[in-house]
Amino acid sequence: MTGTPNVDGPDGWFRLGGPNLTNLRAFHATGGRITRAELLLYVEADLEIRDGDVVLFDEPQFEVAALAHELTAWAGDGSEPGHDFEHSPDGYEESGIVRITRTGQGWAAGSCFTTATTTSRDWETVKNCIDTFMADVRVVAARSLIAAGWTLRDAVLTMRDGFGLSIADATLIVVPVSGQEREFWALQEWFWDAMETLAAEEDQEKAP
Repeated sequence: MTGTPNVDGPDGWFRLGGPNLTNLRAFHATGGRITRAELLLYVEADLEIRDGDVVLFDEPQFEVAALAHELTAWAGDGSEPGHDFEHSPDGYEESGIVRITRTGQGWAAGSCFTTATTTSRDWETVKNCIDTFMADVRVVAARSLIAAGWTLRDAVLTMRDGFGLSIADATLIVVPVSGQEREFWALQEWFWDAMETLAAEEDQEKAP
């Protein structure tokens, strides 16, 4: 598996490989506007759950944005959850494709496809791992949107709506992976003004 590891030193559990653009490109070809639902469904990449150098789970073309979204919701405000985590995508008959369960020593990750789990970690380490995973998934999402054919503007708006980011934060994720950094910085003042105006117009349209 190649790609940017989603690990927090030796304690990280998740590793992302290369993105799969098949479904995202197919949706782009329809000309439809991508919403949060499509972003979570179609941003896919190879995923591993690891315990150090040991791979416990390896799944290609996994809906990593949906997993990151659920993990972040489970982690909430950072307080230790009162229940275990289970991610069960619709495409699987099994439950608990990705799991994080409480142990006597903290929390451990695993999958319904194996009886093995990672070494237990304290909650602070687990939360850091989840935050790092979400950050890496956002980069994969931005890179995938650009590669699938979305413009810089539309990719920024999709990242804003899909991940609940500000225009500024979404832009700072999208621009470095877009291959258009020189053009962006040359026109950044115009770009910021245009994006803020567009965002305000869209928010007004969504208002009841």
